Amino acid sequence: MSNNPQQSVADSLEVEKKLIPNMSYLLQDLWALGSSVEQIIDVFSTLDLPAGTTKILDLGCGKGAVCIRLASRFGFHAVGVDAMPVFLDEARKKSSEHHVSDLCTFIEQDIRTYVKDKHHFDAVILASLGGVFGNNDDTIKILRAQVRAGGYIVIDDGYLKKRKSMRRKGYEHYRNYKRTVAELTMFKDRLLTEIPTTEMSMNINDEYLKVIENRSSELIDEYPELKKDFIRYLDVQREECDILNSELEGMIWVLKKASI
Repeated sequence: MSNNPQQSVADSLEVEKKLIPNMSYLLQDLWALGSSVEQIIDVFSTLDLPAGTTKILDLGCGKGAVCIRLASRFGFHAVGVDAMPVFLDEARKKSSEHHVSDLCTFIEQDIRTYVKDKHHFDAVILASLGGVFGNNDDTIKILRAQVRAGGYIVIDDGYLKKRKSMRRKGYEHYRNYKRTVAELTMFKDRLLTEIPTTEMSMNINDEYLKVIENRSSELIDEYPELKKDFIRYLDVQREECDILNSELEGMIWVLKKASI
């Protein structure tokens, strides 16, 4: 992942930098950008977190679907951090529509910069961002520094079905199940829940592809000079979906940070 914020956004969206201004149009039909929102909400219904005082951090919050749903369902205070201002504008609009703008705060910042400081949230969420923080060892170290002792870490990601590792860009952090769990629990945090998401992820991927194919066609008509770039982007997305469906098992992991 690049140290340049704009390139980091491009990497996370798997798009060339020149197409970033078009991403809000491409993704306008999607509120949740890849994460398993309903399953994440279900996770929080099992945790002993009180309404009113609970503070949640969503790193790479996109358009704020998870934050807003948590605030609306449970009365939690939610902070979403993302580097895409157009996504955050949509998040603020949605929070107002759902009457939870007083419970939701959205911060425009590279999440890798935000996590340089320690925080004391009751829970942190990292959903569908892959290896944005590097390998699993680095990721869990960073995430647990964002929550209080006894707080919760929710990761929506996955592991390799058969391979031990992958060299493909964006997939370097993936390991098999045993290795992944060992890395995520390396600090002796308690692994509370594992929720398979493969079937849900396949549905999300299919929906995502249909949306961007339709919107890309519209943009190609408007910007014919970018036709090759949009076609290349679609080809990459189709290839990514094939890899996700064939190589990875999706999983939501919920850990409780050790008290000591």
